[in-house]
Amino acid sequence: MPPLARRLDRYILAETIGPLALGFTVYTFIMLIRFLFRSADMIIRRGLALREVGELVLLTIPNIVVLTIPMALLFGILIAIGRLASDSELIAMRATGVSLFTLYRPILALSLLLALGNTYLMAIVLPRANHSLQQLQLEIVAQTAARQVEPRVFYEEWTGHVLYVFATQPATDVWEGVFLAPSILQGQHAVTVAGSGRLSIDDSGERILLTLHDAVTHKMDLGSPGNYELIGHRRLDVVLEDQFTTSQRAQISASKGVRELTIAELQAWAADPDRSPELRRLARVEIHKKLAIPAACLVFGLFAVPLGFNNRRGGKSSGFALSIAVILVYYILLSNGEEWARVGEMPPWLAMWLPNLAFTAVGAFLLAQRNRDKSLFIWRLDHSLRHVLAGRVEQLRRRRARRRARRREARLAVQHRRAPDVVLRIPRFSLRFPNLLDRYVARLFGRVFLLVALSGLTLYIVADITDNLDDVLQHRPPLSVVVDYYLYMSLQIAFDIAPILVLVTTLITFSLLARTNEVTASKSLGVSLYRLAVPALVAAALVAASAAVLQAQVLPASNQKVAQLKDRIKGREAPRTYRRVDRQWLFGRGPYLFNFLYYDEAQGVLEDLQVFEFDAEYRITRRLFADQARWVEGRWVFDRGWVRSFTGAMEVSYQKFSQPRFSPYPEGPEYFGSEIKRPEQMPYRELQRYIAELEQRGQPVPEMRVELYNKVALPALSFVMALIALPFAFRLGRRGALYGIGLSLVLGMVLIGVFAFFSTLGETGALPPAVAVSAPSLLFASLSLYLFLGVRT
Repeated sequence: MPPLARRLDRYILAETIGPLALGFTVYTFIMLIRFLFRSADMIIRRGLALREVGELVLLTIPNIVVLTIPMALLFGILIAIGRLASDSELIAMRATGVSLFTLYRPILALSLLLALGNTYLMAIVLPRANHSLQQLQLEIVAQTAARQVEPRVFYEEWTGHVLYVFATQPATDVWEGVFLAPSILQGQHAVTVAGSGRLSIDDSGERILLTLHDAVTHKMDLGSPGNYELIGHRRLDVVLEDQFTTSQRAQISASKGVRELTIAELQAWAADPDRSPELRRLARVEIHKKLAIPAACLVFGLFAVPLGFNNRRGGKSSGFALSIAVILVYYILLSNGEEWARVGEMPPWLAMWLPNLAFTAVGAFLLAQRNRDKSLFIWRLDHSLRHVLAGRVEQLRRRRARRRARRREARLAVQHRRAPDVVLRIPRFSLRFPNLLDRYVARLFGRVFLLVALSGLTLYIVADITDNLDDVLQHRPPLSVVVDYYLYMSLQIAFDIAPILVLVTTLITFSLLARTNEVTASKSLGVSLYRLAVPALVAAALVAASAAVLQAQVLPASNQKVAQLKDRIKGREAPRTYRRVDRQWLFGRGPYLFNFLYYDEAQGVLEDLQVFEFDAEYRITRRLFADQARWVEGRWVFDRGWVRSFTGAMEVSYQKFSQPRFSPYPEGPEYFGSEIKRPEQMPYRELQRYIAELEQRGQPVPEMRVELYNKVALPALSFVMALIALPFAFRLGRRGALYGIGLSLVLGMVLIGVFAFFSTLGETGALPPAVAVSAPSLLFASLSLYLFLGVRT
């Protein structure tokens, strides 16, 4: 190879590596942030150690990297070729006889190298990482189960069981007053109550044991209420069949999921006649996917060269937008192809390779067209577009010129009428808002914000589609359900990432202004940086206000809709209702618990109601059952049932009643009919009332207090992020958007870490919830003010 050709290859590679690394970092960071948001509940509530969190992240990275490598390559080529075209270097190369196919040679080599590396990740590393990740998650859930049971909260994670703990001993894992019952009290069942208990994992690590002391088991059959048995235990070990332990661990050791299999194991699945046709098709789909996704590096390399040439004026923002659009189309085709292959409507090889074949054909055509210096459009379409658009642009230009001429003539006429002999212009600082400069900065801020927001939403949705693809393929919900799910979920995503969006947008906006010397020009005209930052702060305040309105007015309803749609995607046969009446267990305003089969809110009727009353030592002293309870004239009326009284492990009395009996309990229909929602599904006032209701019953809920104050703090954090970004942006000078994006990644990680740390302190009671929630914002705002002191404004 001639020295000039080798130098050209090295030059093109050098231009591509930088943007490629930037794109890889940004895409990987966004998807990693998404993983941390999704795992935050498990990490915080289960109190995972830093080592465990690190293991989760490391095992998740292969899932992220196999997707972000092709995405980053596409972005890097678009930016590199666009930069060469914008500086007329491509034109100079073409003038010396260098074809675009020659330029594609180093890009092809880089694409091939990345494709081989990605193939190794897909075929070898990813199956092992997925299997290890699944096992690690099971281990974490099993080993941290004891931390999840909170006093005076019904715990229903174990299938078929309800656990209720009255109190805990300080600084120990021992519970005082333990109530264990089946989830639904029907037919033959046993209810156990104990003075104390603790949770542990057996030596094999396979079972979760509930060890109870001074326990009494109440056995009965609702069909024969006269037969009632009491059994006392000094010590009782109960095996709780956790959905994440024994059965799942056995299933994992016996078989793996499709995405946890190597190519050899997938081939064995595909050839196994004992497996269903659908599983065999899915195995073949996965084989081709492990090769098709790495091959996308070669396809994107071919496709990006002509697009990058056409992107010579767009810069990084345009390249970022183009890469997101291409990636979205590619993964939509890939996801649809997997569904078509699963149901047998398309051969697996064609379904997985169809996106690559389509993009290769389009890329080869565009590259040939661009190499002949022709338009990227088909000639007739190009001809029509040129004439129609050119005519429309010319009309708008003439109309604008006429308006400017009329305004100029009007100003001249006014000046002639006044006829001043001397015109004295005194520079002055304008406080008028918005002036021309404000509008210019605000427009730039808005364009960057929309681009960053669109990119973040797209990456989140693409990653979530990858996570939910198995459920979609297995349960086949209607397309409208999937589309509605992502439409509603995008609202919550936008709210969650709003502070990061403002942070990135502010850094990029002022980095671009500094790079084009517009910040220097503004300072030379006497405009302070404080004044220059006003439109960005106003825009950030609008984002914060929009987030507050979104959370208060939209998210409570949309999140309930998301939960319902996700149930359908998960294939739950009976869609859950989101009311407390269907949870069947409630604690009362006194030392008693309610259980019922169903509550008809319209009629004010409880079916199969049971009430358990307790003494100071947490033993059952009275148990009532009624076929039906009706709300009549301000009181509950019990129909057809019985009442039993106990002293320790002895039954004192038993009385049946067939005539209506009035209830001594003060809870009304509103107590049973109130909605049970997650905190994000409730507006501020509703959550505040719900917390007050729980605290009146003696149940401490610091984690809900944190959620309550977050409804104010999280929207305000968007404005704080603009404050912290501004001094960094002005200190960057002319280093450009590249440094702005890199700095935003660092600040974003710090933000998430600080916010998670203080939230954990608030949820555990180490800090008052109000202090824990407001501390990150105050900390970042103070840091912003301090950094501004060192900026030459």
